[in-house]
Amino acid sequence: MVMDDLVASFVMAGGKGSRLEVLTRDRSKSAVNIFGHYRIVDLVTSNVVNSDIPIMLIGVQFLPISLSTHMTNKAELGFSDDNILEILSPFQDSEMVNFEGTADSVRKNYSRIENHNPKITLILGGDHIYSANYQNIIKYHKSKNADLTIMTTPVAEAKISDFGIIKVDNQGKVMGFTEKPEDKDLIEDFRLSERAMVKLGITDPNKQFLASMGNYVFFNERLKRFLEYEGSDFGKNIIPSMMKDNHEIYAFAFEGYWRDVGKVNDYFDCNMEFAVGRPLDLNKMRVRTHLRQLPGAWVASNSSVGSSILSPGNEIYSGSSITNSVFGYQIIVEENCTVNHCVFTGADRNNVLLNEEFNTTIGKGSKLKYVILDKNVQVGRNVNISPDNALGYDERIKRLESIGLTRYEKKSDNNWSGDFYLDEISNILVIGKQKNKGLMIPDNFQC
Repeated sequence: MVMDDLVASFVMAGGKGSRLEVLTRDRSKSAVNIFGHYRIVDLVTSNVVNSDIPIMLIGVQFLPISLSTHMTNKAELGFSDDNILEILSPFQDSEMVNFEGTADSVRKNYSRIENHNPKITLILGGDHIYSANYQNIIKYHKSKNADLTIMTTPVAEAKISDFGIIKVDNQGKVMGFTEKPEDKDLIEDFRLSERAMVKLGITDPNKQFLASMGNYVFFNERLKRFLEYEGSDFGKNIIPSMMKDNHEIYAFAFEGYWRDVGKVNDYFDCNMEFAVGRPLDLNKMRVRTHLRQLPGAWVASNSSVGSSILSPGNEIYSGSSITNSVFGYQIIVEENCTVNHCVFTGADRNNVLLNEEFNTTIGKGSKLKYVILDKNVQVGRNVNISPDNALGYDERIKRLESIGLTRYEKKSDNNWSGDFYLDEISNILVIGKQKNKGLMIPDNFQC
């Protein structure tokens, strides 16, 4: 370990992620597949390992088995025998504990953190895409003797309406916080000065605002006191209370690739960025995940694959064209298919264990564009699903319902259920995870 002080990381991975629609019907947001065979949480857990932080506690809540099953083998995730990996179950005395917000999740798990007696506690969101060495922010935190250091990313003015924006003085001390500002005077008040940008090490002159990444560093004894403030959320409650009491809060600027994939469009766009290029080199940054023993992807000689990510067990047959797409495990694309701007998460691991011949198949002659298929969805032959078919939104909904699919929405009992989500603006169609052998989109279906 690079640092002398004992550091524990607490990963907040319990959220439902309702804005990912049907993708989080059967799993937590952090457990959603991304870039083929990874899960969203793999990015932050790999950052922890790569930063030589010896303790990682993962707070789970919504459908916790979806994440805890993925995290069972700490060796696969890069942890040595001397390191500690704990999945913190959201149950006490056989009763489920509800986390009302980010601070509440830490508050209700604080005794588990305290068991390890760390000097510093690093609190991390479990649902963002980036590569960082946390030792840098820890050193910064210690140099400032800060009560709290907030990890931030510089953003352009056009992006500030998507984030919580932080105001700092010329030394990087936090002076204010606002969510998704629109008022021009307020926006100008939060703009970074040239001196602050130099102090924070920001090199892009077009990024003159700081957005919170939802990552925090505390000295552990001080964290315990701050959790006594009222309120369930760090951004909405704890941090404003700390500022009111004049505690020392600093911003650490992380200038690198960072994406919040909390909405379907953001999730889709992030996958496309990695299909087309390499915003992050996943090999170089040593992202680790729960692996399967499968053969490498196979591509027929007279088929084509471009700007795409393939995973073990994929088979692409003759005459097929794959562009700008991301494939998870065991996708079979039969002859003469066209797949463009799609994300297929692949075959479910449990099904693979039960039936080694189980695959997700795209039938011969099918054409798919702007489609996200969750696990175990089967597509018949000569299926054509694309916004290029010039069908209106309502007509596409009607056709999907005609083959037995139900729209993902809130029901009369206030629970969400359904099979698909169609985004009215981007035209991205998401079909949710299916059980057992999976859903078959019938031959010749068009939508």
